[in-house]
Amino acid sequence: MKRASRALVAYSDSEDEALTDVPERKKKKLPSLASSFIVPVPVDDPALHQGRVRTTPHVEGQYAAYVYIPLVVQYGTALYSLIDEVLNVIKEMVPAAHAIGEIDTCEKSGGLVVNNFHRVRELHLSLTRPIFLRAHQREEFKQAIKLIASRRAPFQASFATFSELTNDERTRAFLSLEVGAGHNELRDLLSALSPTLRSLRQRDFYSQPRFHVSIAWALLDPDTLANGDANTKRRPCAYEEDIVVEDTSDSNLTSNGDIGESDKQFQAKSFPRVPHFPSELIPTLNQRFGARVSSAHIGGFNADTIAVKIGKDIFSWPFHSLS
Repeated sequence: MKRASRALVAYSDSEDEALTDVPERKKKKLPSLASSFIVPVPVDDPALHQGRVRTTPHVEGQYAAYVYIPLVVQYGTALYSLIDEVLNVIKEMVPAAHAIGEIDTCEKSGGLVVNNFHRVRELHLSLTRPIFLRAHQREEFKQAIKLIASRRAPFQASFATFSELTNDERTRAFLSLEVGAGHNELRDLLSALSPTLRSLRQRDFYSQPRFHVSIAWALLDPDTLANGDANTKRRPCAYEEDIVVEDTSDSNLTSNGDIGESDKQFQAKSFPRVPHFPSELIPTLNQRFGARVSSAHIGGFNADTIAVKIGKDIFSWPFHSLS
């Protein structure tokens, strides 16, 4: 029995053309969004931040934050005068240094200024590294800090010595006053903060913390760091509240991601940098001012408030006695 052969169907040229000549549908062009719906992307400009640039890229909906104890040093106090003297010395030895925490305030009554402007220094004693919160985490974090404040009593602390510290990225050096008395109470605060930080998948503070406030800073020379300067390698590292974290804007990058040579020269002229503080700076300061800064009536202060900065907003709560 023979099987019937299958006929092959051949399509004519006209049928091919009929398949290929189908006109393409025109794509409808969607209307452009109104400018009010477009979120502007932040542009990093070191000129607006004294040469500082980001190390952590901007992420929409993410807020940089850190926790600290504020220390307001009033004009005319012994500590204010001492810091002024120290800053005069560092300006002579490190002309590229910048003072920290100098602000002008005025007293008002009924919306009217009733007193002339007067100067204070607001210094920060950091209790966390920089942390990054999503929008929905901000309120939870604030409530956690508020609860910690309600369970802590105010305590006395004092400074012990001058030191030089750098940030984690080793892009800036800081002249700092390290805390002596009060160290144990500050460590207890770190322990109280730790569960909240871990629940948010954030890093704890340093395992061997050097509690301090910084009073001046200077940009470090990246070329010196890259070449492995021996003095720089010996510098201790401790995080400073660098919420303007370091980076370079795309316009300053070459094809391989490095800062262009012309931009390096421009930044060097605009924002002077140092390989490190002079080796004699800290011994000089401790010799001239160490006894005064470590005395309780000058270097002593009351730690009675905890604060958190989230983005541009600052929230603070007083410590409450447990008794």
